[in-house]
Amino acid sequence: MILACPACRTRYLVDEQELNRPAGRTVRCANCGHTWHRPPPLEARDREPLARPVSPRVGPELEVPPRPGAGPLPTPTSRPHPRRRRAVGWVLLGSIAALLAVVILTAIIARKEVVAMWPAAARFYTLAGLTVTPPGPGLELAKIAPTRTAEGLVIEGDITNTSSTARDVPRLRVALRDTAEKETEFKIIDPPTPRLAPGETAHFKTSFDHPDEAATGVLVTFAR
Repeated sequence: MILACPACRTRYLVDEQELNRPAGRTVRCANCGHTWHRPPPLEARDREPLARPVSPRVGPELEVPPRPGAGPLPTPTSRPHPRRRRAVGWVLLGSIAALLAVVILTAIIARKEVVAMWPAAARFYTLAGLTVTPPGPGLELAKIAPTRTAEGLVIEGDITNTSSTARDVPRLRVALRDTAEKETEFKIIDPPTPRLAPGETAHFKTSFDHPDEAATGVLVTFAR
């Protein structure tokens, strides 16, 4: 027979003989712990002796006996409280927002380094109203000459200090481009000298051992 807990409505499949007692039986729900008295069937009440009442006793917690040919009924599980689900959702949303804020702040603070590694990013910073000072003010790159050799591609050129004061020379970003002026690869090299006096010129030289066959142009800029 099917026995349902009056508190949590959990249903159990029990042997009717367990409840077929003249005085009934007190049972306990295995899910919520609620205890109640289960009266006996009508036919068992008719057989109850009048002179000898039997006090009900609390039986063990109800268990679901296996049915022939079937496994045990699934144990009832409690569902998460709606407030708890909402709290978890807010915590997750707050974590994502905090992570996004950190990424944006880092991109703003390190915008010079970002532009040095990816020059096209300067356009996005300009649209956002953020100025990016180009590296190497007062310095000029000239006489950029790529030369293909049996070992690879050699790029060289000059760096001149055109200002009236001594200037620190930043690193150089050397990029290879295809016919559509799209970068195929790049490298960042150290300057030939860390500092140039007014009017002084330094010569740099670097090479790509295995350049892309589609590369037909070279772009050299200052990096950070």
